[in-house]
Amino acid sequence: MARPVTNRLQPWPGVSRREFLRVSGLVGLAAGGGWALAGCGLSGDDDPAGGGGGEGGSKVLRMTFVPVEVLDPQIITNGMWILTRGILEGLVMQNDDGTDVVPAVAESWDISEDQLTYTFHIRADAKWSNGDPVTAGDFERTYQRLFTPSSGGAGGTTLGQNAYQSTTGIKGAVEYLNGATEDWSEVGVVASSDSELVLTLATPNPDFLLALTHPSLLPLHMDTVEQMPDEWQVPPNFVANGPYAVDDFVPNSSLSLVPNEEYWDRDNVSLDAIEITQVDPGAAAGTLTVPYENNETDILQLSEADVSRFQDDPELSEHLQAMETYSVGYLARLRSKHPALDDVRVRKALSISLDRQQIASVVPGAEPGLSLPHDHVAGWDERLVVEENLDEAKQLLADAGYPDGQGLPQVRILQGVDSPIVDAVIDQWNNRLGIDALNDRVEAGVYVERRWAVQDEDYIGFYWGTFAGLPTMPTYVGALWSPLDIQKFSLPGEIWGQYLQIEADSEMDPAKQAEQLNTLLSEHSSEGSRQMAELVSAAKAELDEEQRKEMYLQAARIREDEYLYFAVSWLSVFFAVRPSVSGLQLRRYPDFFYLKSLGLEA
Repeated sequence: MARPVTNRLQPWPGVSRREFLRVSGLVGLAAGGGWALAGCGLSGDDDPAGGGGGEGGSKVLRMTFVPVEVLDPQIITNGMWILTRGILEGLVMQNDDGTDVVPAVAESWDISEDQLTYTFHIRADAKWSNGDPVTAGDFERTYQRLFTPSSGGAGGTTLGQNAYQSTTGIKGAVEYLNGATEDWSEVGVVASSDSELVLTLATPNPDFLLALTHPSLLPLHMDTVEQMPDEWQVPPNFVANGPYAVDDFVPNSSLSLVPNEEYWDRDNVSLDAIEITQVDPGAAAGTLTVPYENNETDILQLSEADVSRFQDDPELSEHLQAMETYSVGYLARLRSKHPALDDVRVRKALSISLDRQQIASVVPGAEPGLSLPHDHVAGWDERLVVEENLDEAKQLLADAGYPDGQGLPQVRILQGVDSPIVDAVIDQWNNRLGIDALNDRVEAGVYVERRWAVQDEDYIGFYWGTFAGLPTMPTYVGALWSPLDIQKFSLPGEIWGQYLQIEADSEMDPAKQAEQLNTLLSEHSSEGSRQMAELVSAAKAELDEEQRKEMYLQAARIREDEYLYFAVSWLSVFFAVRPSVSGLQLRRYPDFFYLKSLGLEA
């Protein structure tokens, strides 16, 4: 099979990734600190009774969603999360509570005795919205596009990067993506027939089926993608295979969906249309709730300030639904020419000085962020808890040469949208440690760029972010704040600058580029970050479930002790839901729910 030529990080010819992020709706993602809390909501029509519907009694559900620039699931953007809700459909889907999978395009599958080979049987009635059959070859061609080298490596969490999560474990995928091999036959993806797709893993992964629900592994109609490389996302060119097809798409503005009449389970799709308006998640509190309070919307995701107001209202409080402990709010070290935060004692002091219980009280539904994995992650253990100890924090600062904070530069927290949690952290650092701390609120596009840059000598601090993902240890240890992330964040500012220069060199041979980047990591990353990487690698290969679990816990504990990232709060997500809505199933996953099951009742 020929290697497809793609450039997924530069959607428009001649436009750099940096400029793309600056001018596109992708910056809206950064406002919340990460793609996992992409704002979303659903709304009905303008009927004061709030029953949904449209002309002639049709059932039209109107949604609000954060800005969507591209409809490509292989790039980390907001778009990948709207696609996986029901525009594109993968081999499997998550069940209602997100703890297991159910058949989707694959009606069944077989697993080899050594748990390395998965054979998926594509249902005969699966079709694309243009009437073409969905075949195993569509998946193989799509995955080859996904694994084709580009400037974004596997498992990244940066806007615009390749969306594949390396913890999925498909044999040879990371090597192909990183340019270490150009032989597609070495990758564990084979369409053995139109109806049979064989996926082979490098090592057993008990979470593999759940990992297949990640949007990066959704199929694309590759004939259209290859024939119309610049226009395949523009209706009527976009070809879907999920319950809904794209009728109209205006980037950063609107997205209109209609039922896919060719969908294999069309009888269980009850809505006549879904109208999606893309809105700024940073809009002032109360602004986005006006339509709901006027009985003009059916479901709406609420901001922290609006949740409090709804909770205090006797009628509106009855409309609240919550997914508790959905995500983690965290701080991540910014690289700087000043060495203060290169010292783990300083980072630890800033973390363990925090009264997380008090901080959690400033937003509805929050709990103290005791560790980077929250306690709803399968396999979580109290050994991961970071304990508050103000006396030790003060001693650590003194040992590092900053007694009572003296001599420590101003510590800033970079964020793209105001968060009361950040304000609470700054207040505690100022009052409990005596340091000078500042909320550095910037425009979202500036946030995206600055959090990866090397800061000037007079700038040290952290950036504020939120993350959610598949609530399993392989995801929360291997993909979110992964070993590679920790190694990168442990690099001193000067070395990180060199890393960025090599990474940005599009003329360099991919294999040589990977070699130079790996050399910097092996020579300059922290010992703890390398130990974490070794443990995660060993855990992936471990067949004994208890030993594997223990290895992931040890790796997670080492990561906590690096304090390059540290949790502040565990966060919940709230929706206002009108009684006319049926079939809403909230899950602990960044897409929140599937569109297929939604309905509107009189």
